[in-house]
Amino acid sequence: MGKQMTLKLGIVPVKRGPWFTSIENALISKEKAFASLEKVKGNIEMINLDPIIENGIASTAEEIPVIEKYLKDNNVDAVFMLHCDFGLEEIIARVGKAVGKPLLLWGARDDAPDSVTGARIRDTQCGIFASSKVLQRYGVPFTYIENCHADDPMFIQGVESFCRTAAVVKAFNSMRILEVGNRPRPFLSVMYNEEELLKRFGIEIVPVSMGSFFRQVTEMASKPDERVLNIVSSLKERIDTSLIDDEKLRKIAAMMIFIQEQMDAENCNGAAVECWTSTTQLFGVLPCQVIGELTGMGYPVSCEADVAGAVTSVLLQAVDYNRQPSFFADLTIRHSENDNCELLWHCGPFPYALKSEGSKAAFDEIGHGQWELKDGDITIARLDGVDGKYSMFIGEGKAVPGPKVQGTYAWMEVDDWSKWERKLVEGPYIHHVSGIYGNYADVLQEACKYIPGLKPDRV
Repeated sequence: MGKQMTLKLGIVPVKRGPWFTSIENALISKEKAFASLEKVKGNIEMINLDPIIENGIASTAEEIPVIEKYLKDNNVDAVFMLHCDFGLEEIIARVGKAVGKPLLLWGARDDAPDSVTGARIRDTQCGIFASSKVLQRYGVPFTYIENCHADDPMFIQGVESFCRTAAVVKAFNSMRILEVGNRPRPFLSVMYNEEELLKRFGIEIVPVSMGSFFRQVTEMASKPDERVLNIVSSLKERIDTSLIDDEKLRKIAAMMIFIQEQMDAENCNGAAVECWTSTTQLFGVLPCQVIGELTGMGYPVSCEADVAGAVTSVLLQAVDYNRQPSFFADLTIRHSENDNCELLWHCGPFPYALKSEGSKAAFDEIGHGQWELKDGDITIARLDGVDGKYSMFIGEGKAVPGPKVQGTYAWMEVDDWSKWERKLVEGPYIHHVSGIYGNYADVLQEACKYIPGLKPDRV
């Protein structure tokens, strides 16, 4: 994957003034947490307060403006409020409000009272109850990791999950979608409200006409462009191209280059392409593998000009920092024998990187891909809306072996397909979904907490 994300996490250790627990005890709590944070996996850059505050622990209200400026100047994507004792709720609430990013709240489980005097050292849990209430008063949404020891796997897993959530929110808040062409006329289901997406969520759509697409792709494919030749060579090395001629492969390569360059130039993190209704007429070939290859490179693309699908694919790739591709699928048919198994299919745009090792990859004469995806846990999602109300369908299943199908495909087994089908039919969703390998339903559900106007709809 070429375009990986990095998440900047601002870490704010907090203690309650100089009169509560000693700075020595607070530092012990901080250092234990920081030692465990070194084990957290992900593309995460951690920014602490050591450069601006003595001992790197905030303890007075006077430090609030300095902390706010420091976190903003460093462009943090999320904030971790780390209770080193009871904490100071004013710091937590005011800094959290000012920075306006996803916020993680946690403090270490308290030690037992002194066996002789009965004295307590930190009262961390007590302070967390106070901080959580004040965050709500300030209107600051937050994620909470249960009060546990710093070396508890729950802590490390909780931080990793929160950072994935923050990455999804970061991707959503910087969303720009390249739209190449228009929706197919019969597909009223992929209609969307561009003004509403902009006003409600800040999602910008960058249109590109099919005329411009055709002119530039045709010109590029007709010349001895080294980039085109390299892509054609790469496709031939991996995929059986015996049924498709080199001219069509050059057009596939040129389409890839054009869309990638447009996405980079316009700072778009996703794209929606008009595919079969026009490209076969204009180029004599389908862009299925244009979609698959670009998605595999970290440029998620949906077919049939499905803008909502492109938005969803961007969010799914963000859950893993754009380190693995998503895939854009039709919910197609139910397995003939397994009531809880559904076919995830499209005519050829699934990324080659997700192919099962035992599945032979091939193109037909107009560019349809043919292979099965690998087995494994998958997360399925679809962001969509109707009548100004938006929600995200979220579910988890498992890709399993199944009957061979034309096109690119996977058979997905879930706990209760009837529940899935009813929710999909009765909700504002269509036959298109985005998928990614791994179990990320919790992450996506939590991300909706930080996106006003988007309701999680988990099956």
